[in-house]
Amino acid sequence: MSQSQQTEIGSFQWSECDSEQQVELDQLPSFTSSNCPSPSISRQALNSFNSSFIQPSIASSVAPDPPEYFQRVGPGRKGQFFLYDKMDHSDWVNWWLQTDYGSNNKIPWESQHGSASETWTQFEQVAHVGTGVPKVMCKRCDQILEHPYSVKDINGKFSRHGTTTITRYLQTRGCQKALGIRQQKGQLKGFLRTGHPADQPFSQDTWENQLLKFITINRLPFQLVENPTFHELISQAQSAPSPPTIPSADTIRRRLSTCVKRRQKDTLSMLPEHAKISVALDCWTSPFGQAFMAITGYFIDADWVYREVLLGFKPLHGTHLGTNLSATLIETLTEYGIEHRVFGVTTDNASNNKTLVDTFQQSLPAHIDVIRIPCLAHVIQLSLNQLLHRLKARPENESTESQWTKRQMDLARANSDSKKRDISYTLSRIRSFAVFIRASPQRRDSFLGLQPGRGGKDKLLPIQDVRTRWNSTFLMLSRAKRIRTFIAQFCDQFNCKDFVLDDDQWRQIDYLLYLTKPFFDYTLALSKTRDVTSHRVLQIYNLLFEHLEQSKKQLQRKRVLWKQQMLSSLEASYSKLRDYYGETDNMRGYICAVCTMLSPDSRFQFFLSDDWSDSKELRDEYRVAFQDALTPIQERLTAAKGPQEYSSGSTARSVLDNLVRSQKSKVMPGPVIDEVTQYLDGNTTDSIPLDFWRENQFCFPAIAALARDILAIPATGARVERLFNTARDICHYRRGSLNPHTIEELMLYLCTSRFDLEIQDAKELEHLFGSDEIQTLIEEKDKKLDDVEVDQISDTEEQDDGISSRDMIDIGSDDDTTVPSCVRTSGRKRKHVDDEEYEYH
Repeated sequence: MSQSQQTEIGSFQWSECDSEQQVELDQLPSFTSSNCPSPSISRQALNSFNSSFIQPSIASSVAPDPPEYFQRVGPGRKGQFFLYDKMDHSDWVNWWLQTDYGSNNKIPWESQHGSASETWTQFEQVAHVGTGVPKVMCKRCDQILEHPYSVKDINGKFSRHGTTTITRYLQTRGCQKALGIRQQKGQLKGFLRTGHPADQPFSQDTWENQLLKFITINRLPFQLVENPTFHELISQAQSAPSPPTIPSADTIRRRLSTCVKRRQKDTLSMLPEHAKISVALDCWTSPFGQAFMAITGYFIDADWVYREVLLGFKPLHGTHLGTNLSATLIETLTEYGIEHRVFGVTTDNASNNKTLVDTFQQSLPAHIDVIRIPCLAHVIQLSLNQLLHRLKARPENESTESQWTKRQMDLARANSDSKKRDISYTLSRIRSFAVFIRASPQRRDSFLGLQPGRGGKDKLLPIQDVRTRWNSTFLMLSRAKRIRTFIAQFCDQFNCKDFVLDDDQWRQIDYLLYLTKPFFDYTLALSKTRDVTSHRVLQIYNLLFEHLEQSKKQLQRKRVLWKQQMLSSLEASYSKLRDYYGETDNMRGYICAVCTMLSPDSRFQFFLSDDWSDSKELRDEYRVAFQDALTPIQERLTAAKGPQEYSSGSTARSVLDNLVRSQKSKVMPGPVIDEVTQYLDGNTTDSIPLDFWRENQFCFPAIAALARDILAIPATGARVERLFNTARDICHYRRGSLNPHTIEELMLYLCTSRFDLEIQDAKELEHLFGSDEIQTLIEEKDKKLDDVEVDQISDTEEQDDGISSRDMIDIGSDDDTTVPSCVRTSGRKRKHVDDEEYEYH
């Protein structure tokens, strides 16, 4: 092609392109009769054209391919600039001259830059990967600046303007600050280097001194050096071929956000198709006054593993009205695209949570129903609080007290002088003694010194209960029972008669421990279990009712005043529990009864016991509700796979087996038992629910799908409550500048697939807890708690104790004592163990 032909075609340069490369039509040159090759051109002339004539490339916007070893730097994930290296000068110049900028301009890349060489030592020369425009990059802060040779003059031509601008930049505050940070990074690189630093040889003493400096200046616990994650960090750095680059704080924050999103996506990808997810939620206020709502998701994956994931730890603004909370919930669920797959919402019993679920329900299509489940652990604690409130034994303080004031001293002395035998006075002495001991280091050491036979970790201090912690009164009394001997020794040795408890007062403690222990056991078990819990709701109610009924029966024969006060408190506790139990029949679809039937050790036989013998109509309604819940799933499975014959085993039958069985059924037809009848009326088995359904999902495919949705509903939101302990550790006073979004991402990172930190991580956070909180946690987790001897209520103790008449009341003869009927739910009563008949209202 002649020079004139190339000019007529336009400013396009022709180069060889991959045959798969596509060129937009508007990028092609327009050919006319004057510039198109003539048909008379010979084949030899055509062959002389470069094959790239077919596909042009635009030189003004597409840079040539650089060598792979060019280093990318600058902003952006991959870096928008190539770093100039004198060692690769020839290759650099060859590449740069082919760029749009380099083909029209010249720059002395290899120049020593004369008298400004000292300034140039603080900068690197770079060029844009696409256009070749030269820049300089500060070695201190990586800031990209204009190249002294690339600035246009007033005539629009590129000319040298000197190094004044970049010299001034070195004196700016941002660059100076970056210099200090880079020096620290350089020190840390040497700190992590496996070999010897350039300036001094490695020594173990220097290493330990630097480590000590790092821990103390940053106020970190000494146990950090024993943490496996710290060891992994050092090992990872040592394995690098060169000292690793220390990322900036912003880089770590960005990586945190990326990791959170990836973890959330990976966990929710385990949610099977068509399966439902249930949520539990609660609100919390940080020590800095920031309000958050924690939203956790629960589902059963394809392998029948119970999954829980923190979906959001959302900052709240404005009032905590149900409508506002519902908007936050909907926003969170919509982010993951699961708002239409929610089956149940577990909350505490605050009225705004009822509005929350109602508002959420209104936002969904009419065919989607969401069920609200009251937190069972919260219900149990409400019943327990009624018991303590009636005894005037409920604590008033919201946190443990650490100072022994004159008011407390006067109160303790007045309590000691009182002749009343109410249990509230006994609890007041236990609380006062705990504050008295813990308020003084000398008294604390003296009390611990009375326990010489115990190791350091086994020595115990008294603890004080608080209103905001579940079961704290039980834990306080159980601790007092365990250290009863040392309390007596301390009071005798230091003449602390205001705290002395006699045998009758210790008997009061025994009674209260006996009455409250089931509340503690079930609440703790519900909050700690990592398995499904909704199938145990009715059974837990039954066991608590039996405990309260038996205790009331025994206390009705007592004449001592404080025992009659306990009887009255039991009535109040029983009434509160009965109210919430009655609401289980008002939940949509009798969900609690359906959950119970999905447990293989209950099935429908749970409702055939004596407690339900006169509730046939209610039992029939439960069975109908079970079938109604199953019908949509059966219709979906039938539409997807066609009619199925359910086998009695978990292994799918072969084609031959099905063929033989079909011929046999023609000869000897038998009764067809549907899936519901086969399961509900079958024998109960002592199996873990998820294990049972994993093994029998092919035997009962529709019921297994129902079990996957319903059993995932958490019976309690107590695990969300425990989540706030982790949140408090994050919102420590030394991190008061954390913004709510960062707090949310930190919570999501820590709790994406689990709610509690692992044991080794939790130990690192113990330094953030107060000593009283640690003692309470120890008491809650101590396996020796079950060894505390709590004497049960005796039927004969008043006959042998010689109790004075002033401490007793006349309740009539034992023959006149009757046990009141025990109303359970709306329309039915539960028979007492000694009753022969049920009563109804």
